[in-house]
Amino acid sequence: MNAADFETRFAAAVAVIDERRAAEAAAHEAARSFWRTHHHPDQYDRCTVIAGRRVCRRCVALYPLAFLFAGLTLVGWSLWPERLDLWFIWLACLPATVDFVAEQLELWRYSARRQVITTLLLAPALGRGIGHELRDSWSWEMWGPVLCFCTIWFLAALEGHRRRAG
Repeated sequence: MNAADFETRFAAAVAVIDERRAAEAAAHEAARSFWRTHHHPDQYDRCTVIAGRRVCRRCVALYPLAFLFAGLTLVGWSLWPERLDLWFIWLACLPATVDFVAEQLELWRYSARRQVITTLLLAPALGRGIGHELRDSWSWEMWGPVLCFCTIWFLAALEGHRRRAG
């Protein structure tokens, strides 16, 4: 083997090592940021970037608004009469659930706009449920929808993952 062949082989080996290290670094960063995004890199379109970090778009809209509405519930303010809470809480969860399930089952493509709109409908309902839970533990206004819709979302996510995996 002459010096030129050795250099070529050595450069190729170094390139393979560099590619492997870059892939490992990307996988490590994806795993590190997973707690903020809970989305894999192929679903980063569901995230927004805040201070250079990906954060789940639904969570950014949902939780601050839900906690705002929970606080408003605790001080006695609501968008609707309290006697209608069960109806509004359950009905307001439906658009986000339909959107999530349809997207996971590939009935329609992901849409950031639709996701934000359905999340804005969901946030007051979650906030009212949290407010009821803070006032009265194990409230049906909180745990009924949580158990029902989280089960639906979980099963849809599993089925969507199964379909995408082939």
